[in-house]
Amino acid sequence: MFKLGIIGCGRIVEAGHVKAFALLGRDVRVVAVSDVVGNRADVIGETLGVSPEHRYTDYRRMLRREALDFVDVALPHFLHKRAVIDSAKAGVHIITEKPLAVNLREVDAMLAAVEKAGVELCVLHNYRYTSPKRAALRLIKRGVLGDVFFTRMERLSGGHWPGAAGYDPAWRTKSARAGGGCLIDNGYHTIYLAREAMDSPVTRVYAHVATHLQPIDVEDLAVLTLEHDNGGVSVIQSAWSIKGPSMGGEEFHGTRGSLRFGFEGHPVAVHNNKSGKWTYPQVPKQYGGESFASIMHDCFKAVREGGRVPTDGWEARRNLEVVVAAYKSAKTGRAVTLPPPARPCEWTKL
Repeated sequence: MFKLGIIGCGRIVEAGHVKAFALLGRDVRVVAVSDVVGNRADVIGETLGVSPEHRYTDYRRMLRREALDFVDVALPHFLHKRAVIDSAKAGVHIITEKPLAVNLREVDAMLAAVEKAGVELCVLHNYRYTSPKRAALRLIKRGVLGDVFFTRMERLSGGHWPGAAGYDPAWRTKSARAGGGCLIDNGYHTIYLAREAMDSPVTRVYAHVATHLQPIDVEDLAVLTLEHDNGGVSVIQSAWSIKGPSMGGEEFHGTRGSLRFGFEGHPVAVHNNKSGKWTYPQVPKQYGGESFASIMHDCFKAVREGGRVPTDGWEARRNLEVVVAAYKSAKTGRAVTLPPPARPCEWTKL
């Protein structure tokens, strides 16, 4: 059983990671927690049964004093770099929230530190592991849709997800801390889903980002067109400015058929172009549909058996590269061409 320490005890840990660790009791035990806001370490420590002497306000002290196999980094985006590098130097495997950093320069420093230390880095692209998305990606990889040539991914809401009280609940709306707004936060997820469904790297990005409704210094609307190496196209829409009911949707289209989420009340619906009929595949729920538990399980299994972690630092870099290109496109008003991936895109089996 792996021993794990938590770096950052904010709302995402309380709402998601804690439940995952409870479900993964055979794989991992949380033995220490840290947060600069002391009462947050107490809240999570109490929930997970971590005694007060193993609760810290300085994660570096936790790294020095505790015998850890893993850390779970769940800090605001701009703090990831230092925590990941310090953890790598301590010889500890790392699970971290997305995005890996706010820019590619920081990511490259993190990748170098992880490689030098010989530890694993797993980034929580957990939307791959939601039950409907996991089922859909499996169907696509079985060839049910044929060659996917168009994806449309929309995540539209009326505001950001606030952080825990005591630190800065609005940090996601501040450029210096988050690196951007709805695009780098929510849109990030839809980008990696579109890339995997297309099974092809993004070669060119055209984007519009703007702030229309919220009194914040980051965007509350982002619309992207992604061109893929295989000739396919993805359209990504993300918003924190849609207060009324949204008519948006998420769908994948291929040469043999189409797949939609939430169509006529079904989590996944598949249209067969030849028969003209819809079918509604079963959607298995691993760990009751808890995506954090599912991706963490695969991470722990990979380290235990010497396999590939679900989303390594290189895959996280490729996804952030699309985000960075989108911001550049929006600033210049021109499409941005991406360089070929430094390493091939290879998505792990779901």
